[in-house]
Amino acid sequence: MAVQRLVAAAVAVALLSLVLNNVAAFTPSWVLQALDDGRKRSVGLWRMCPTAGDRGREDLQAGRRGQGPQKQCEGLGWGSDYAGYQESRSTVKLQFDMMRACNLMATVALTAGQLIFLLGLMELPFITQESQWWEEAIAALFQLASFVLVIGLVTFYRIGPYTHLSYSCYLNIAACLLATTAAAILIWNILHRRDDCLAPRVIIISRSLASPFHPRLDNDYVESPC
Repeated sequence: MAVQRLVAAAVAVALLSLVLNNVAAFTPSWVLQALDDGRKRSVGLWRMCPTAGDRGREDLQAGRRGQGPQKQCEGLGWGSDYAGYQESRSTVKLQFDMMRACNLMATVALTAGQLIFLLGLMELPFITQESQWWEEAIAALFQLASFVLVIGLVTFYRIGPYTHLSYSCYLNIAACLLATTAAAILIWNILHRRDDCLAPRVIIISRSLASPFHPRLDNDYVESPC
């Protein structure tokens, strides 16, 4: 029962990591860029938006010219290279494409781990909680998610002098730490259980058996769980 509680706790931590990972992916606030003309914009993995102050200024100028309000946000995709002031377009393109790929891989790995956990709870013939590979597969997927998120985040160690990391990036860092924690819980549990099972079988004889011999219907002893 304790083993199942640990696995459930690790899966719950990984679920929180999955939520944070997706929130970070779809919010347009990965970095805050300053542009050549002094304007600022928030750039995410899949969307780019002007900051609140610049957005209001653009809407005011458009109103004076008799135009409607300007488009608020713009969608981004693979190969987008919107660089800030004194930033290399090729570097920005590499950073965001790498982070998009790592974010998608982490989402798939964390989701697969959740599905394997649910299949184990359903006690299907081909996968049960007693299966040797059930917990190991979940741990491997969570560890993969943590690994790819680290790779993606490392690409942002170098950004332009007028560009700053924003809250979406920090959310993804939290998601990476949670995925690492979930994997560590499962790995510790697997290794701890193996240590118990590798130990020699222990039989603890009850003190009542040390009394002078007389016929008994049952013997009192405790064996190791393995």
